Amino acid sequence: MKTAVRILLTLALPGLLGCAGTRPPSTPETRPRPPAKGMAALDLLRQREPDTEWASASLIAADLDQDGTEDYAMTGSRGDKVFVGIVHGPVTESCRHWTLEFPSDGTQDALCSRDATIQIEKIEEEGSPARPGINLHDGKCDAFHIFWDPEQKTYDWWRL
Repeated sequence: MKTAVRILLTLALPGLLGCAGTRPPSTPETRPRPPAKGMAALDLLRQREPDTEWASASLIAADLDQDGTEDYAMTGSRGDKVFVGIVHGPVTESCRHWTLEFPSDGTQDALCSRDATIQIEKIEEEGSPARPGINLHDGKCDAFHIFWDPEQKTYDWWRL
């Protein structure tokens, strides 16, 4: 009887130890993270304006239309033109977007180069509180000042 138990233990013990050694450590279940809001705006612009090369590094966020939600903007290029894409937040499949086109051919309403960047700026109008807008500039000629026009419900720009 002793011999039978020894044989059984000798055969079973390495098998049990081998199973214990190959079990992966238990980890809490991880859920996939939703895409960052800015990345969702980039995806939306790429989907709706597929011929434009959007620069994800140019992404800016602010409540541009003063409705209490964050909006997103970024630059893009196609040919000799620079684009500013603006996505109304929150980003959903049905949200609105606007695309402003700026040639880089040196004409009156053009940039002097395609090396343009955007940043948030304060737009001030006489008799009104300052509100966020977008400054589009290439460092070679006057900047464009992009703002939300609440009466027209669209974005417009001015330049000195």
